[in-house]
Amino acid sequence: MRLVTLAAITTCYISAALANPNLNFASIAMADDVPFKLNYSPLDMEIGKELVSLYADLSKNELKKSTVAKFVSYKNKKQSFSHLDMMTNRLELISKISDQDSFYTNCAIQPRQVNEFTENLAHRMDITLDKYCRYLFLKNLSKFSPTINLSTRDLSYLKDAASFYVTGENQTDVSAVLKHFKANKSEHEKISDILIAKYIDFKTKPTSAILVNLHVSTQLNNFLQNNLHLDNNSGTFFQEEFTRLIKDSQDLTDKGEYVQAKAQIIAALNFYSKNKKFIDERKAWVGTTLAAKALYYKGRDNDAVEILTLARAVAPKEEASEATFYLLWPHLINKDYKSMKAVIEKFNMEKNFESFDSKLQYWIAYGLLKTGEAKKATAYFNKIINSSPYSFYSIISLKEIATQNKGMSEQDILAKLISKDAPVEFKMDVTSEELKDALRRLAVWNALGHERFATLEIRHVQSMDKLSVFKDKELAKNITVNDNKEFIVLNLVRLLHSQDKFINSFKVFQDSLGENSLSLNYRLIKYIFPVGYMSLIEKNTDNIDPLIVISLIRQESAFNPLATSRVGAKGLMQLMPATAKRFNRKIRVTHLNDPKVNVALGSKYLKQLLTRFDGNLIYTLASYNAGENRIDRWKKEIFRNDDPLATIESIPFEETRNYVKLIYRNRFFYSLLQNRSVLTTPLDESFKVTSAVK
Repeated sequence: MRLVTLAAITTCYISAALANPNLNFASIAMADDVPFKLNYSPLDMEIGKELVSLYADLSKNELKKSTVAKFVSYKNKKQSFSHLDMMTNRLELISKISDQDSFYTNCAIQPRQVNEFTENLAHRMDITLDKYCRYLFLKNLSKFSPTINLSTRDLSYLKDAASFYVTGENQTDVSAVLKHFKANKSEHEKISDILIAKYIDFKTKPTSAILVNLHVSTQLNNFLQNNLHLDNNSGTFFQEEFTRLIKDSQDLTDKGEYVQAKAQIIAALNFYSKNKKFIDERKAWVGTTLAAKALYYKGRDNDAVEILTLARAVAPKEEASEATFYLLWPHLINKDYKSMKAVIEKFNMEKNFESFDSKLQYWIAYGLLKTGEAKKATAYFNKIINSSPYSFYSIISLKEIATQNKGMSEQDILAKLISKDAPVEFKMDVTSEELKDALRRLAVWNALGHERFATLEIRHVQSMDKLSVFKDKELAKNITVNDNKEFIVLNLVRLLHSQDKFINSFKVFQDSLGENSLSLNYRLIKYIFPVGYMSLIEKNTDNIDPLIVISLIRQESAFNPLATSRVGAKGLMQLMPATAKRFNRKIRVTHLNDPKVNVALGSKYLKQLLTRFDGNLIYTLASYNAGENRIDRWKKEIFRNDDPLATIESIPFEETRNYVKLIYRNRFFYSLLQNRSVLTTPLDESFKVTSAVK
């Protein structure tokens, strides 16, 4: 059986070319790696399959003795799953449970937190076995005579397990135990009191099936009476009432009754303030913001500004940047830059600059640039590039700097975004068996298509410190923490890339950038922006830039020809079957999984949209994502000026706004890999497609 190559890891040295500010970046990015082969074995694959089966069985509260025997046999063989030996020991013990004494010996409850975040597979399997033990405990209780008195250890185990039961685990079995002991008043009360105490601790209402079987105590009655909001029906009523008030305000706006509409929005916010524990915070903010925007599009700018300020006050913490951005948004659309600056000053946005996301940071810098503070704006653009190098706003910040510094070379400006240094690399023979085994296991999960286990393996590798990564402890001491992380990320990305697991590789890369544990360099860009299907794309894009198509494919399907969206879009370019039939009436849904068919029809559709919208890339991409008719309506009702960035920020759908930004970003990086100039075209013109670029 042929073994699978996982990763190419080589020692690299910084060459003279890397120190040259005029180097050909793309040639470095596309340089071939000298491969060092790391293989998983047939036995690794066999164990992986058995582990998937075991996990599925345990999730159904089943455990087969034949499965346990297999895992026992694996312990004495050379394989990459030796870190699960402790799990195998537990499996053996659990499979030998024959009575209550052996249960407490072999299934002792583990002191773990409820809903604990797991960083590796061994931990996940331990938690799964804990859950199985808690299931066995309930099953054993149901087998007891209902007239017996529960032992101290029975009640103690129940207290420890109750946290899991009241938060949703084994609900049917909990109800069965309560029902089983109902005739035994004293024991039924003991069980009920333990559970009720945990329901109160977790502020969780028992299900109807459990509630009817609990011993109803004064404590339980008081808890239920004081926490009516835990009743789903109550929450639904308040949420629906708030939504109705907001919708009524929008209806009034559509009718031109603006004073009443504004009063209705304020009434909705007052209603929310009084009943906020029943109403989703984010929905309240989104609804209020949309109502304000409706007023703005009807020319009621001052009313919109006032409501957007109120909306910011109810925004959840994670939306603080976005809510603050909307204080600037009306003035941005109106090109009223003095008002933008006044808002920046009023809300101390410069003082809090570091706490905002790259979007708000960019618009703060832009407002300052437009009001004559170019030096300060440039300093902020540089901060955005340093902190969020992979973002859309970093790219347009770079373009702003290029505009302000026409005397600088393109390579020098790009160096602000992308490191000229090669990533840190070492030969695999200096790394530990722990790292190599983890990479082999990850490749097994990828080959089996088991995303959950693959994610756990990635987390495990990412959490490894340098003493775990390198077998030579003296070598490890001389490696910085960041170099260790960069080395890990590079090889995770390589492995995932080699198995076409692009979404996971993108996520590993982006998370590492977000943690500032990785520099953006050309070698990594090569892996994050794959060029698969490029020859096929070029055959189908005579009149449009093939980099637009590959940028779209990266976003739409991550190069998975079998991708299917929740609404039925298919294949590489995520074509809807009805759209495909416009170009070939004989097309069947299954044909769209064929890359040749999908790219041919998708490119025709994209070309048609570009023609329809006169080469406007924003309208074209937004149309591809949200539908052509919507763009026609937005052009009439929403898009107020010719500034492309303001147009993007005015797209009503968050998904579509982000889609346009991400494809623009993708095209930028693909252009770098193609050695195209990316900074000479003015920002405004970069959103206009006039002819194909080959």
